[in-house]
Amino acid sequence: MKQITTAASHRIVTAAVRFSWAVQAAGEREQALGERIEAWAHRLAVRWGCVDTVLATVTREALSS
Repeated sequence: MKQITTAASHRIVTAAVRFSWAVQAAGEREQALGERIEAWAHRLAVRWGCVDTVLATVTREALSS
């Protein structure tokens, strides 16, 4: 009986860890995308001569929605 319990708990813990890694990876991908968009917007602002402080506010608001 103890072997069954140990095996079941091992599978549950393994699944939880894998799920945790998947969630973390998804969060990292989303953050990386946000950083790339922000860098693109910054390059566009430099090209157009916009003020960086205004751009930072607009970018932050756009990423939070």
